[in-house]
Amino acid sequence: MIKCIAIDDQQDSLSGLEQYISDTPHLNLIASYTNPLIALNEIPKNPNVELIFVDINMPHISGLELAKAIRAKTKKLIFTTSHQEYAFEAFEAEADAYLLKPYSYAKFLLTTNRLFNDVTETPAFKENGKKDEYFLVKNKEEEHKTVLVRYDEIVAFESFHNYVKIHTTKKTIIAYLSLKDVREQLDLDGRFIQLHRGYIIAVGQIQHIESNKITLSNKINFNVGDIYQPEFREFLTNKIITSNRKK
Repeated sequence: MIKCIAIDDQQDSLSGLEQYISDTPHLNLIASYTNPLIALNEIPKNPNVELIFVDINMPHISGLELAKAIRAKTKKLIFTTSHQEYAFEAFEAEADAYLLKPYSYAKFLLTTNRLFNDVTETPAFKENGKKDEYFLVKNKEEEHKTVLVRYDEIVAFESFHNYVKIHTTKKTIIAYLSLKDVREQLDLDGRFIQLHRGYIIAVGQIQHIESNKITLSNKINFNVGDIYQPEFREFLTNKIITSNRKK
Protein backbone atom coordinates (compact mmCIF):
# COMPACT_ATOMS: atom_id res chain seq x y z
CA MET A 1 0.00 0.00 0.00
CA ILE A 2 1.21 3.48 -0.89
CA LYS A 3 0.80 5.88 2.04
CA CYS A 4 -0.66 9.20 0.94
CA ILE A 5 -1.31 12.68 2.29
CA ALA A 6 -3.72 15.15 0.66
CA ILE A 7 -3.58 18.93 1.12
CA ASP A 8 -6.20 21.32 -0.30
CA ASP A 9 -7.83 24.33 1.36
CA GLN A 10 -11.07 23.75 -0.59
CA GLN A 11 -13.08 21.08 1.22
CA ASP A 12 -15.00 20.03 -1.91
CA SER A 13 -11.77 19.43 -3.83
CA LEU A 14 -10.23 17.62 -0.87
CA SER A 15 -13.28 15.38 -0.47
CA GLY A 16 -13.14 14.44 -4.15
CA LEU A 17 -9.45 13.60 -3.88
CA GLU A 18 -10.07 11.56 -0.73
CA GLN A 19 -12.74 9.58 -2.58
CA TYR A 20 -10.39 8.88 -5.50
CA ILE A 21 -7.75 7.61 -3.08
CA SER A 22 -10.32 5.48 -1.27
CA ASP A 23 -11.45 3.95 -4.58
CA THR A 24 -7.88 2.95 -5.49
CA PRO A 25 -6.85 -0.38 -3.90
CA HIS A 26 -3.10 0.30 -3.68
CA LEU A 27 -3.43 3.77 -2.08
CA ASN A 28 -3.89 4.42 1.64
CA LEU A 29 -4.76 7.93 2.88
CA ILE A 30 -3.07 8.48 6.24
CA ALA A 31 -3.84 12.21 6.63
CA SER A 32 -5.53 15.12 4.89
CA TYR A 33 -5.39 18.85 5.56
CA THR A 34 -7.29 21.98 4.57
CA ASN A 35 -4.77 24.16 6.45
CA PRO A 36 -1.32 24.10 4.79
CA LEU A 37 0.41 25.44 7.95
CA ILE A 38 -0.86 22.50 9.98
CA ALA A 39 0.31 20.19 7.21
CA LEU A 40 3.75 21.80 7.33
CA ASN A 41 4.02 21.03 11.05
CA GLU A 42 2.45 17.56 10.96
CA ILE A 43 4.06 15.96 7.90
CA PRO A 44 7.51 15.50 9.51
CA LYS A 45 5.77 13.27 12.07
CA ASN A 46 4.87 10.80 9.29
CA PRO A 47 8.27 9.47 8.18
CA ASN A 48 6.91 6.80 5.81
CA VAL A 49 4.88 9.02 3.48
CA GLU A 50 5.26 7.91 -0.14
CA LEU A 51 2.92 10.27 -1.99
CA ILE A 52 1.68 13.79 -1.24
CA PHE A 53 -1.01 15.64 -3.20
CA VAL A 54 -0.74 19.44 -2.84
CA ASP A 55 -3.03 22.19 -4.09
CA ILE A 56 -1.18 25.31 -5.25
CA ASN A 57 -3.49 28.24 -4.47
CA MET A 58 -3.80 28.21 -0.67
CA PRO A 59 -3.78 30.93 2.04
CA HIS A 60 -0.85 31.73 4.33
CA ILE A 61 1.57 29.55 2.38
CA SER A 62 1.23 28.52 -1.25
CA GLY A 63 1.44 24.95 -2.38
CA LEU A 64 4.67 25.78 -4.21
CA GLU A 65 6.27 27.08 -1.01
CA LEU A 66 4.91 24.17 1.00
CA ALA A 67 6.18 21.65 -1.53
CA LYS A 68 9.73 23.00 -1.28
CA ALA A 69 9.60 22.59 2.50
CA ILE A 70 8.23 19.03 2.52
CA ARG A 71 9.65 17.59 -0.72
CA ALA A 72 12.32 15.60 1.11
CA LYS A 73 9.66 13.96 3.29
CA THR A 74 8.02 11.98 0.49
CA LYS A 75 9.01 9.80 -2.46
CA LYS A 76 6.54 11.40 -4.89
CA LEU A 77 4.68 14.71 -4.98
CA ILE A 78 1.73 15.64 -7.22
CA PHE A 79 0.38 19.17 -7.59
CA THR A 80 -3.38 19.58 -8.00
CA THR A 81 -4.57 22.93 -9.32
CA SER A 82 -7.09 24.61 -11.58
CA HIS A 83 -4.41 26.97 -12.94
CA GLN A 84 -2.38 25.63 -15.86
CA GLU A 85 0.08 28.52 -15.73
CA TYR A 86 1.77 27.01 -12.69
CA ALA A 87 3.21 24.10 -14.65
CA PHE A 88 6.71 25.58 -14.86
CA GLU A 89 6.79 26.47 -11.15
CA ALA A 90 5.65 22.93 -10.36
CA PHE A 91 8.61 21.60 -12.31
CA GLU A 92 10.94 23.93 -10.39
CA ALA A 93 9.54 22.61 -7.10
CA GLU A 94 10.54 19.08 -8.20
CA ALA A 95 7.00 17.83 -8.51
CA ASP A 96 6.60 14.39 -10.09
CA ALA A 97 3.25 15.13 -11.73
CA TYR A 98 0.62 17.81 -12.22
CA LEU A 99 -3.16 17.19 -12.13
CA LEU A 100 -5.19 20.01 -13.65
CA LYS A 101 -8.61 20.41 -12.02
CA PRO A 102 -11.16 19.14 -12.69
CA TYR A 103 -9.45 15.81 -13.39
CA SER A 104 -11.20 12.50 -13.95
CA TYR A 105 -10.63 9.35 -11.94
CA ALA A 106 -9.08 7.79 -15.03
CA LYS A 107 -6.51 10.60 -15.20
CA PHE A 108 -5.87 10.32 -11.46
CA LEU A 109 -5.34 6.57 -11.69
CA LEU A 110 -3.12 6.77 -14.74
CA THR A 111 -0.93 9.41 -13.07
CA THR A 112 -0.45 7.53 -9.80
CA ASN A 113 0.16 4.24 -11.62
CA ARG A 114 2.85 5.87 -13.76
CA LEU A 115 4.69 7.10 -10.67
CA PHE A 116 4.61 3.75 -8.90
CA ASN A 117 5.20 1.16 -11.60
CA ASP A 118 6.88 -1.20 -9.18
CA VAL A 119 3.68 -1.35 -7.12
CA THR A 120 0.99 -1.17 -9.78
CA GLU A 121 2.51 -3.36 -12.46
CA THR A 122 1.10 -6.56 -10.97
CA PRO A 123 -1.12 -9.05 -12.84
CA ALA A 124 -4.02 -6.74 -12.01
CA PHE A 125 -2.47 -3.85 -13.93
CA LYS A 126 0.39 -4.66 -16.28
CA GLU A 127 2.70 -7.66 -16.42
CA ASN A 128 6.05 -8.14 -18.16
CA GLY A 129 5.53 -5.14 -20.42
CA LYS A 130 2.32 -6.54 -21.92
CA LYS A 131 -0.61 -4.35 -22.87
CA ASP A 132 -3.01 -3.39 -20.10
CA GLU A 133 -5.81 -5.90 -19.65
CA TYR A 134 -8.27 -3.54 -17.99
CA PHE A 135 -8.90 -0.13 -16.46
CA LEU A 136 -11.17 1.28 -13.74
CA VAL A 137 -13.82 3.92 -14.24
CA LYS A 138 -16.83 5.34 -12.37
CA ASN A 139 -20.14 4.21 -13.91
CA LYS A 140 -22.99 6.77 -13.85
CA GLU A 141 -25.46 3.92 -14.38
CA GLU A 142 -24.38 2.25 -11.12
CA GLU A 143 -24.50 5.29 -8.81
CA HIS A 144 -20.95 6.20 -9.83
CA LYS A 145 -19.48 3.00 -8.42
CA THR A 146 -15.99 2.19 -9.68
CA VAL A 147 -16.17 -0.69 -12.14
CA LEU A 148 -13.57 -2.74 -13.96
CA VAL A 149 -13.61 -2.64 -17.77
CA ARG A 150 -11.69 -5.26 -19.74
CA TYR A 151 -10.22 -4.07 -23.02
CA ASP A 152 -11.05 -7.35 -24.75
CA GLU A 153 -14.77 -6.85 -23.97
CA ILE A 154 -15.03 -3.33 -25.36
CA VAL A 155 -16.98 -2.86 -28.60
CA ALA A 156 -16.78 0.94 -28.82
CA PHE A 157 -16.42 4.24 -26.99
CA GLU A 158 -19.24 6.62 -27.99
CA SER A 159 -19.36 10.35 -27.29
CA PHE A 160 -22.53 11.09 -25.30
CA HIS A 161 -23.11 14.71 -24.24
CA ASN A 162 -20.56 15.35 -21.45
CA TYR A 163 -19.95 11.62 -21.03
CA VAL A 164 -18.66 8.62 -22.93
CA LYS A 165 -20.66 5.45 -23.40
CA ILE A 166 -18.40 2.43 -23.16
CA HIS A 167 -20.18 -0.30 -25.08
CA THR A 168 -18.97 -3.75 -24.01
CA THR A 169 -20.09 -7.25 -24.92
CA LYS A 170 -21.85 -7.44 -21.52
CA LYS A 171 -23.25 -3.95 -20.79
CA THR A 172 -22.98 -0.24 -21.48
CA ILE A 173 -21.07 1.96 -19.02
CA ILE A 174 -21.50 5.73 -18.89
CA ALA A 175 -18.40 7.54 -17.63
CA TYR A 176 -17.66 11.24 -17.10
CA LEU A 177 -14.97 11.31 -19.79
CA SER A 178 -14.47 12.66 -23.29
CA LEU A 179 -13.12 10.81 -26.30
CA LYS A 180 -10.03 12.99 -25.89
CA ASP A 181 -9.59 11.53 -22.38
CA VAL A 182 -9.97 8.04 -23.84
CA ARG A 183 -7.33 8.66 -26.53
CA GLU A 184 -4.83 10.23 -24.14
CA GLN A 185 -5.24 8.12 -21.02
CA LEU A 186 -6.04 4.57 -22.10
CA ASP A 187 -3.91 1.89 -23.73
CA LEU A 188 -5.57 1.85 -27.16
CA ASP A 189 -2.57 1.22 -29.41
CA GLY A 190 -3.35 -1.22 -32.20
CA ARG A 191 -6.61 -2.50 -30.73
CA PHE A 192 -8.81 0.54 -31.40
CA ILE A 193 -9.26 3.07 -34.16
CA GLN A 194 -11.20 6.34 -34.53
CA LEU A 195 -12.96 6.73 -37.88
CA HIS A 196 -15.76 9.05 -36.73
CA ARG A 197 -15.80 12.07 -34.44
CA GLY A 198 -18.32 10.30 -32.18
CA TYR A 199 -16.76 6.83 -31.94
CA ILE A 200 -13.55 5.02 -31.10
CA ILE A 201 -14.08 1.37 -32.02
CA ALA A 202 -12.45 -1.95 -31.26
CA VAL A 203 -11.00 -3.30 -34.49
CA GLY A 204 -11.83 -6.85 -33.42
CA GLN A 205 -15.53 -5.96 -33.06
CA ILE A 206 -16.03 -4.85 -36.69
CA GLN A 207 -18.71 -7.09 -38.17
CA HIS A 208 -18.61 -5.84 -41.74
CA ILE A 209 -17.71 -2.87 -43.91
CA GLU A 210 -19.88 -1.75 -46.83
CA SER A 211 -18.22 0.99 -48.84
CA ASN A 212 -17.99 3.81 -46.28
CA LYS A 213 -20.25 2.24 -43.65
CA ILE A 214 -18.94 0.27 -40.66
CA THR A 215 -21.16 -2.06 -38.62
CA LEU A 216 -20.01 -3.41 -35.26
CA SER A 217 -20.86 -6.66 -33.49
CA ASN A 218 -23.51 -4.93 -31.33
CA LYS A 219 -25.16 -3.51 -34.50
CA ILE A 220 -23.88 0.06 -33.98
CA ASN A 221 -23.11 1.48 -37.42
CA PHE A 222 -21.80 4.75 -38.81
CA ASN A 223 -20.31 6.27 -41.94
CA VAL A 224 -16.61 7.07 -41.81
CA GLY A 225 -16.13 10.81 -41.31
CA ASP A 226 -14.50 12.86 -44.04
CA ILE A 227 -11.51 13.85 -41.91
CA TYR A 228 -10.86 10.18 -41.09
CA GLN A 229 -10.72 9.00 -44.72
CA PRO A 230 -6.88 8.83 -44.83
CA GLU A 231 -6.81 6.61 -41.71
CA PHE A 232 -9.64 4.50 -43.14
CA ARG A 233 -7.83 3.94 -46.44
CA GLU A 234 -4.62 3.07 -44.60
CA PHE A 235 -6.52 0.64 -42.37
CA LEU A 236 -8.06 -1.13 -45.36
CA THR A 237 -4.77 -1.23 -47.24
CA ASN A 238 -2.96 -2.80 -44.28
CA LYS A 239 -5.65 -5.28 -43.24
CA ILE A 240 -7.57 -6.43 -46.31
CA ILE A 241 -6.42 -9.68 -47.94
CA THR A 242 -6.89 -10.14 -51.67
CA SER A 243 -5.85 -12.80 -54.14
CA ASN A 244 -2.66 -12.31 -56.15
CA ARG A 245 -3.77 -14.79 -58.82
CA LYS A 246 -4.39 -13.50 -62.32
CA LYS A 247 -7.91 -13.82 -63.63
